[in-house]
Amino acid sequence: MENTINGKLIEICEPQTGTSANGQWKRQNFIIETFAQYPRKLCFTVSNDKVDMSRFAVGSVVMVYINIESREYNGKWFTDFRAWRVDDGQPLQPNNTIQGRVTNVFQEIGGKNASTGREWKRQDFVIETVETYPKKIYFSVWGDKTNKSALVEGKEVTVNVDLESRQGSNGGWFSSVQAFRVTEGIVQMGTPAGNSAYGVASNNTATGAPMVAPDPITPDQLKSNDESDGLPF
Repeated sequence: MENTINGKLIEICEPQTGTSANGQWKRQNFIIETFAQYPRKLCFTVSNDKVDMSRFAVGSVVMVYINIESREYNGKWFTDFRAWRVDDGQPLQPNNTIQGRVTNVFQEIGGKNASTGREWKRQDFVIETVETYPKKIYFSVWGDKTNKSALVEGKEVTVNVDLESRQGSNGGWFSSVQAFRVTEGIVQMGTPAGNSAYGVASNNTATGAPMVAPDPITPDQLKSNDESDGLPF
């Protein structure tokens, strides 16, 4: 599923290379900062020289075409923002949508922020995209601002999302997808996603007990995003 992100290029990382069971590989990360009201940093990965990042300068505005994909490993989900094209861009507000069938509904978790003392709660979901080569995308819904009634296993949904990447103390990047609007059904791109600011409610409810979500992943728990991190992909 194609998404595009506009932002200011703030870092181009050194390429990384290695050898896996599938042969030689090469990947390169780059970081942009979005033009949202509350700007976010996003880390993208380019594999095997699909994009020549040497033609872009730090500080320039770029438009990045990406695929979003999440994979499960040892009970935790890891999300990659994979860039397959980068063009010169212009400042635009981000607007990203994912669509697919809900495959996993995890149990809601919550706690208290250690530094602020504020209560928080979060529920995680996985959808499988509706496209020629389906991908799984793991995303979170924070608090009660988003209508989650359509997020039922087996149901097709359209989800408006924010993307974010954070850097851990070991230098690795952790990327996440956060939903702020959920609409039941597959909405045609360019079509308003309902009258509600938080999506259209479903009359159906889940028929079984929710799954237990993996423990929340913090940036400090993550290793560097390359083939040497032990992940099987």
